[in-house]
Amino acid sequence: MSFQRARKAEQIQERRQEILDAAWELFVEGGLEMVTFSTIAMKISFTRQTIYTYYRSRDEVLLDLLGIHVKEFYEQIKQMFPKGEYVTQHEFCHRLAAHLLTHKNLLLLFSLHIMLEQNSRYENILVYKRIMYEAFPTFDAILHEQCPDTPDEAFCHFCITIMIYIGSIYPLLDQTPLQMKALREAMGGLEVPSEEETIMSSLTLMTASFHFVGDTLAGTSEQG
Repeated sequence: MSFQRARKAEQIQERRQEILDAAWELFVEGGLEMVTFSTIAMKISFTRQTIYTYYRSRDEVLLDLLGIHVKEFYEQIKQMFPKGEYVTQHEFCHRLAAHLLTHKNLLLLFSLHIMLEQNSRYENILVYKRIMYEAFPTFDAILHEQCPDTPDEAFCHFCITIMIYIGSIYPLLDQTPLQMKALREAMGGLEVPSEEETIMSSLTLMTASFHFVGDTLAGTSEQG
């Protein structure tokens, strides 16, 4: 009897994953408009109607997708700053900026997370919230090693700020030529910073009060 329950649970997970894999493929190919239960059904081994057994709405599918990719995003950040390797403030910001710029699809979903939550069931929202707030232990562990002399309060403020930043930055990275033309004109013809320059500037401000071991080591090396 227990074997049958386990088998059923395994089948449920497999079907959910099949739905999520198809939805992500559609999203990457054509954006949000491409992700519907009808288009998902064309890519999976069961019917559109069966999808409703696992998800009530498209937004629940997208919220689960967001949670999966946010988790991967944090895991990759951990790997970017291995223990025992100290970086300067500039290098810390540069690695984070590059990471953000290579995850624009994630940033788009992240910018919509409030809307997705509003159209999802509590259990889906709870799973996502738990994943999202893994940002705190992820960045806290990295910053405690990279900046051990920085007050804990500064780390807490950074974690809150970076989550808000990640959730709001996408529109700046997806402007049409017409929007860019209007922005240049609104700025009086000044040069519009590049995406990397914009993110680097923001991250530099967020970490301005941090004391990076890497900067101290770099200073010692220069003096030597």
